[in-house]
Amino acid sequence: MATRNNVTMHRRHFLRGFGGVTLGLPLLEGLVARSARAQMAAVRSPYVAVVVNGNGVVQAGMAIGGSTDPEMFWPTTAGALTQAGMTADQPTRETGELAAYATQLLIVNGVNHSFPATGCMHASGDAQLLTGSTVVGSSNKALAGGPSIDTIIATQKNPPGGTVDPLALHAGRYSPGGTGFDIPGYISYIAASQPRSPQASPYQAYLQIVGNGASANVSATAQQLIATRRKSVNDLVRGQIQQLLARKDLSSGDIQRLNQHFAAIRDLEVQVTNRLSATEVASMQAVDPAPYDTANHLAIIKLHMDLMVFALSSDYTRAITLKIGDREDDHPFTEDGGTTFHTISHRGVPNAVTKHDRIVRTHFGLYKYFLDALAAVTTPTGTLLDMGLAIWTNQVANGAHSYKGVPWIIAGTANGYLKTGQYVVLPGAGATTNQMCNTLLTAAGVPTTNFGAAGQPGGVITQLVK
Repeated sequence: MATRNNVTMHRRHFLRGFGGVTLGLPLLEGLVARSARAQMAAVRSPYVAVVVNGNGVVQAGMAIGGSTDPEMFWPTTAGALTQAGMTADQPTRETGELAAYATQLLIVNGVNHSFPATGCMHASGDAQLLTGSTVVGSSNKALAGGPSIDTIIATQKNPPGGTVDPLALHAGRYSPGGTGFDIPGYISYIAASQPRSPQASPYQAYLQIVGNGASANVSATAQQLIATRRKSVNDLVRGQIQQLLARKDLSSGDIQRLNQHFAAIRDLEVQVTNRLSATEVASMQAVDPAPYDTANHLAIIKLHMDLMVFALSSDYTRAITLKIGDREDDHPFTEDGGTTFHTISHRGVPNAVTKHDRIVRTHFGLYKYFLDALAAVTTPTGTLLDMGLAIWTNQVANGAHSYKGVPWIIAGTANGYLKTGQYVVLPGAGATTNQMCNTLLTAAGVPTTNFGAAGQPGGVITQLVK
């Protein structure tokens, strides 16, 4: 490994080892020029990681069939969020599940999709959620008319020496290219009508990360050693790790962060290889083409979230999306005896509101798992959660497919750009999805006022900005 004495290192620091394995490193004080250490927060631009659910939440308004849903989602009072206040809300409000992060959250009510569906409300909601674009195509073939924000952020902000693509993950039942309506929901777009195929297999996503953008960069021999757990990625760069830990310019905090990083890698490998089928482990380089086993659905979501934290910690990319569910979320939860979430969201079974409420809370438990994992990773300027934006949102507002009041929850400040500890109810007609995209792009260091389709309101959502 080159040292700082003879080589100026890229802003993304990594080790290369046997079989094409690339191991990205966390942000370390010792690898940052002394002149920049006083401004450590500026060394990395903020990341944006977005978790997207489907089928909406339980909020006041019209339901399918003409009934009316009660308010079970938004905090009871606009303004400052406190742990005590959100905990008091928890029995009746789904957002109360996130009480532990009250002071780090920005909950936004009043964001609306600008464009009507061209067929399927779910697919059309997905198409404009991160693009702010018109919807082209029809029915289940509804697609976005422009690129998504993760593409823009990754292209402009991903560090030199690595991938220029965002990481797109998927936990659902259907693979890209599925038939009829049994297709994944596309939220990441390369360009107009060009959805990015999300990675469904946690193991293949892991190989993509350690292959510096492509699992094919990792040799079959190295993959076999990892898959059979005879070698960890750490083992394949062991000599360089030892040299790195021996450097005199690393602080004690740097050493602690490195040891934490290496331990997390080994733990992740054990989880990933344990949860793949024997066929997947044996083939290793093949992207899993089959629908997930629904019995593993929640575990796979957690694995993807672990991968998101690993990718952000090692600075693999500054932009990640995770789509939970498919065009619609058809997962059958055990408690519902085989009834799919989508059917419940349409109020097609007894006690559907209560069941929908429980499912939203389950998903918030998973989002909290992601926040917990980000908060557990230390950096020279705070936790990994402090270094970017960890976002939860939904393709639609509620089970009736409304495009008004699509929920957004943002954790983190993007180096102080956004407010935290606030529940913001936008005044009047609210804001448009493209204005939320403008806001997130600007927070990520890509100042934008007119993202998405022409003719929409411009600028950022000022009520969210400090």
